[in-house]
Amino acid sequence: MEILSKDNVQILEEAKDWKEAIRICIKPLERHGFVEERYKEEIISNIESLGPYIVIGPYIALPHARPEQGVIKSQISITLFKKSIYFGKDEIPAKLFVSLAAKDNESHLDALANITEVLQNEEVVKEILKSKDVDTLYQYFH
Repeated sequence: MEILSKDNVQILEEAKDWKEAIRICIKPLERHGFVEERYKEEIISNIESLGPYIVIGPYIALPHARPEQGVIKSQISITLFKKSIYFGKDEIPAKLFVSLAAKDNESHLDALANITEVLQNEEVVKEILKSKDVDTLYQYFH
């Protein structure tokens, strides 16, 4: 998947809350020039307005915002937190954050289809959540 660079994959222990988790998982995209600094705050604002729309399955979050909310170039980052991050009043847990920066409404669709295929397999997701190093985590999506 060309839209995912190994430099954008990270494994961390925890974040103090979901807002910090969003800022952490978007940081590689920001650091490498794929998104503007405001992109992470736009995602946070969207979640505050719409609820935890980014949690797409058990322990899986797909942080993203609209292209005009700060995307420079399409790219994905993957962050695995060892401890669950909880969203909303229902305390929805997430550990795997597949952050998407899409420059337009189409260029990222192949990558998103590949990610969806990986994440639909519950056994694979269980193994992904146990990843101990970046190389292993990266290989699941590459």
